[in-house]
Amino acid sequence: MEAELEKLDENLGGVADMKRQPDALFIVDLRKEQLAVREARRLGLPIVALVDTNCDPDEADYVIPGNDDAIRACDLIVRVITDGIAAGQQKATPTDFQRREPEPAPVAEEPTVPEGDYEQVLPGEELVAEVPVPEEVSAE
Repeated sequence: MEAELEKLDENLGGVADMKRQPDALFIVDLRKEQLAVREARRLGLPIVALVDTNCDPDEADYVIPGNDDAIRACDLIVRVITDGIAAGQQKATPTDFQRREPEPAPVAEEPTVPEGDYEQVLPGEELVAEVPVPEEVSAE
């Protein structure tokens, strides 16, 4: 009975201490963690997963192609993910993630047309500029 209690505490002890639901779920092997995938779907959590050729990529929202059987590959990818999360936590504050009201779009001013001899061009018509032709050329 003690061994079973230790095993449950080791596997589920971190979940018991959670104060809120996680923002996403990272899974290394989708085939082994089908229960976690079902629970994440039920809770509406996005799934980031390391997907091998023996897995269905439709089960993950964000796919990281890679070999989930090689320990060194898994270690490298998990380390990069955790380093990225730590770097993001240092740069962002909780107030950065609060929903803000969008700022109203600036009102564009109507373009002003300089004074001169301009004709109005209707859509579909071409504007042909009248270029003064030198008298030497027009005499020919």
